Amino acid sequence: MKKVRIGLIGSGFITDVHYRSFAAWPDVEVVAQHDVDTARGQAFCKSHNIPNFEPALDGLLARKDVDAVTLGVPNALHAPFALKAIAAGKHVICEKPLALTLADADAMIDAAKKAGVIIGYAEELCYVPKYVRAKEIADSGALGDVFLAKQSEKHGGPYSPWFFQADMAGGGILMDMGCHAIEYCRWTLGKPAVKSVYCDVDLLTHHEQTLDDHIMMIIEFEGHKKALVESSWTLQGGMESKAEIHGTKGVVHANLLQDGMGLRVYSADGLGEAWDDNHLPKGWNFVDWEWLWLNGYPQEMADFVRCIREGGTPVESAEDGRVVLEMMIAGYVSAAEGRRVDFPFKDPGGYKTPVDIWLNARNKA
Repeated sequence: MKKVRIGLIGSGFITDVHYRSFAAWPDVEVVAQHDVDTARGQAFCKSHNIPNFEPALDGLLARKDVDAVTLGVPNALHAPFALKAIAAGKHVICEKPLALTLADADAMIDAAKKAGVIIGYAEELCYVPKYVRAKEIADSGALGDVFLAKQSEKHGGPYSPWFFQADMAGGGILMDMGCHAIEYCRWTLGKPAVKSVYCDVDLLTHHEQTLDDHIMMIIEFEGHKKALVESSWTLQGGMESKAEIHGTKGVVHANLLQDGMGLRVYSADGLGEAWDDNHLPKGWNFVDWEWLWLNGYPQEMADFVRCIREGGTPVESAEDGRVVLEMMIAGYVSAAEGRRVDFPFKDPGGYKTPVDIWLNARNKA
């Protein structure tokens, strides 16, 4: 079987995750990598045994031995890099969020259709084994008629400064982690059409910054289904990721980092970066084993590779990413205006990044 050959764009945390996820499968080969920082990119290639470093993006996209690229770059670069890759005939695996504007999202989707290539939307929660099993139980009818999905994901803050830069990130916690919870709930409920969004957005602990660090969202879907989302950069002492599915005859609780999926550890000193994936800060922490698989990353990449090789639509497509982006923009509108936003959603426009909608209202208050 011919291998699907991958080019990586970026050298950060998520690019390392992508590399190791592809390395889990024998029918995939990472052949090249690009980063604007030559020294960092070359160091990444050396440490990961990637044979080719390309100092220019165009050089990577011109390679005939690259079938698909992954975008592990700041959010503002997703659309321009994806459009370049599509124009070069490459399949694209795009990290969340898909883009910063609906116009850019539409341009990406349209370009991919015309070029006959796939855009995979990298939403790993829909591949997490525990969450997949919870959905299977719900879909089996064991819970009766499912009417509510809940997801909460929290930690103390992002790992890179660009997450706090509106022009690069497009927003704070809503754009970084809220997108995970939103799509988890939508996917769990069968991806029904959205009827309304109500969102509370706040800045609670990171006062040296301006972007949101805590959100709560209520989503109403067609078919009398609802979702409750909470995402936060305000949690001290580790990370939480929890989900619930409620039906008329039962409920499923899924805790990603506890209940058999991790180790509860206390360390007075912590281990910093000495413990590979499980960088251990001081205090109590829930330490994963088999981190990649428990978080669904190799399964996610296997789905994308299958679609690239055989055709078809991945579990999470660019169209799904667009729906999530639309809900996040509606969330900022809801928070800015203090009201429920009904769908079909009318994009207000006039903003550079989605969070500007909320920031402008907050600055006027």
